[in-house]
Amino acid sequence: MASNWINLFNGNDLTGWRLRYPEREHKWIVRDGVLINESKGVDLITEKEFGDFDLHLEYMMPTDSNSGIYVRGRYEIQMLDSYGKTYDTPSMNGAIYRVKSPDVEVTKPAREWQTLDITMVGVAMTVRLNGSLIHDAVELKGPTGSNWLWNDNVPRGPHFIQGDHGPVHLRDIRYRER
Repeated sequence: MASNWINLFNGNDLTGWRLRYPEREHKWIVRDGVLINESKGVDLITEKEFGDFDLHLEYMMPTDSNSGIYVRGRYEIQMLDSYGKTYDTPSMNGAIYRVKSPDVEVTKPAREWQTLDITMVGVAMTVRLNGSLIHDAVELKGPTGSNWLWNDNVPRGPHFIQGDHGPVHLRDIRYRER
């Protein structure tokens, strides 16, 4: 049975988060309850680590922007302005980056809020984008993408949001343990 939802972002500041490279300049600000990466800067990492969980967040991509969320610091779900575009590799919005394209295309245009719900149990990932199931219990054999924190498949770790690719707006970031 799942527990109650816990906010990962309080809507006021970066409490509960740290910079991947604290010595580098970052572009993260909070405005009107929204966490915003204004430009290419530094990844933002949760201070908490996660085992099995449900993660909910809402995000909005500016035109032609690119970001992603790495759950447990290893597995990236792409956040990208890819509406109406075609990709030969699993790199469009909602893809398990470089591993699997979404089962259905439900991406919204740039500058519209999108909802992402990710469930991890062991190394199986289930993802809903904008209310539609796009990945169903996909078994991950190892880290995805190339920006991961660790190159292993241990089922625990912090989440991080890419800050080194482009602007992204986020709100209502919360989780519950499973």
